[in-house]
Amino acid sequence: MKTEKIKSDPLLEEEESLALETNEQVGKLEKTVSNYDSIQPDKVILSDSAKIKAEALAKFPNDIVSQTKYILDNSEHISFIIPLNEGDAVGSAETTQINGYRLTIQKGVMVNIPKQVAYLLAEKYRIAMTAGQDKRIDRASAITEALG
Repeated sequence: MKTEKIKSDPLLEEEESLALETNEQVGKLEKTVSNYDSIQPDKVILSDSAKIKAEALAKFPNDIVSQTKYILDNSEHISFIIPLNEGDAVGSAETTQINGYRLTIQKGVMVNIPKQVAYLLAEKYRIAMTAGQDKRIDRASAITEALG
């Protein structure tokens, strides 16, 4: 076997002996590497929502609005009613925007909308209903107790 002096770290200038492999050892190494090439990794199991997101990215790689539309159109839909507020006309609508994609949803009517949009709207209305409930400083204590 041949050996050759090489520098292992040029900054430290340490010398180290390195044994050069014979053709026989190189052949064994090549067989080992080719065996690793034939091994396939385990298949990854994706959830339905992850599959939909992956499809959206593949179909529309540079368009976030189209990706969002594809994901929302292919996701689970649920029934939802947006409440009418005082002064809202029958047939009025609410517009929701996610990543540039707009959905206009009629108020006071049962509609099927993507679950993600329903959760966002439910959270919005929950916050609006509970905001300031504990801070009624503009009322007299007698009125606050009566409403209590």
